[in-house]
Amino acid sequence: MSRVLFYNHGGCENRGCEAIVRSTAALFASLAGAQVVLASDQPAFDRQAQLPGVSRIVPSTISPRSVKRLINSVGFRLGMPREHEIARKYSPVIDQGRRSDVALSIGGDTYCYGRQEHLLVINGRLRRAGRPLVLWGCSIEPELIEGERLEDLKQYRLIVARESITERALLDKGLPARRWCDPAFTLEGQELPLPQGWREGATVGLNVSPLILDCAKDKGRAMDAFIALVRHILAQSGDAVALLPHVTWAHDNDLDALSRIKAQFADEPRVFLLPGTLNATQYKGYIARMKALVTARTHASIAGYSSAVPTLVIGYSIKARGIARDLFGSEDGHLIPVQELGGARELIDAYDAMMDRAERERAFLSGRLPVYTAGKEEIVGAVMALASRK
Repeated sequence: MSRVLFYNHGGCENRGCEAIVRSTAALFASLAGAQVVLASDQPAFDRQAQLPGVSRIVPSTISPRSVKRLINSVGFRLGMPREHEIARKYSPVIDQGRRSDVALSIGGDTYCYGRQEHLLVINGRLRRAGRPLVLWGCSIEPELIEGERLEDLKQYRLIVARESITERALLDKGLPARRWCDPAFTLEGQELPLPQGWREGATVGLNVSPLILDCAKDKGRAMDAFIALVRHILAQSGDAVALLPHVTWAHDNDLDALSRIKAQFADEPRVFLLPGTLNATQYKGYIARMKALVTARTHASIAGYSSAVPTLVIGYSIKARGIARDLFGSEDGHLIPVQELGGARELIDAYDAMMDRAERERAFLSGRLPVYTAGKEEIVGAVMALASRK
């Protein structure tokens, strides 16, 4: 049985990260019979998540109370090289990688967020140990593929881009890129009982994140636009609005923004907040039964798209742009860049336009998805071929 390491995983409090782990583990278990080990930044939380297909979960870094951490502290004061300090800190990942047949870096957005010093070291150590490395389901802004980041990307034997903008940019740099959809498109949803306030066939989902508000040119005005959209939905229809958290990290918690919206409608039973304790499959189960979805989080949009739910994305990232473009041919009408969100009128008009085409969009997605998600056997086979040639 081949052993596959998943690393560079931030933890399942981000349901997008969780969806990638669940769907990817299911693919490698079912199609390759692989044993999956997950290195996580939140091992205790992820063990409670009971991730099928994952045989073992280990911490990404050494314990704060470990001997290695003490050695690092002393070594730092004595001028130990930075690379050695990082390698010791991330020794659980490096040790597991050396014992694996192939290692998948599954943090798809990682290279969009500053210098990834830990990956430089982890990848370098595993490559020198002869382990084949795969960057899985990634999105990278084209202008970022240069310098030190480009040199790190060259350490991967295969890079699987989840959208065509990234794929083209990687190929232009001579990197070994292939495209396949974000694996979360293959995630199965779990249907829980509908909560109080839900209206069958008439519930619209709304996800707002602190990250999206921080990216807006006017944070307060952006929040006011979402509140105005809820008022519009209530006034123009009999629909309910389900406020949907999808990331609950302490430093980036959707509940912070959504609770502020709910406070504006405290006495309105048609506006309700879904619990922040559900897992990715359970949120997808609710999303699949929605009339429509407006979302800031890309993986909430993936749950919507893959359930053929009309979805409007308030985005900031290349992954949101690229996925919408690959699905529909253009992101126009399907995505509002949050940096360009001028106010409530723009958001309401985009929502109304989506609802006008809602039935056509459902039909389009239902027909498009089998083609869009095809090729899972080939991409898993390409990864496992690297494992057999290590």
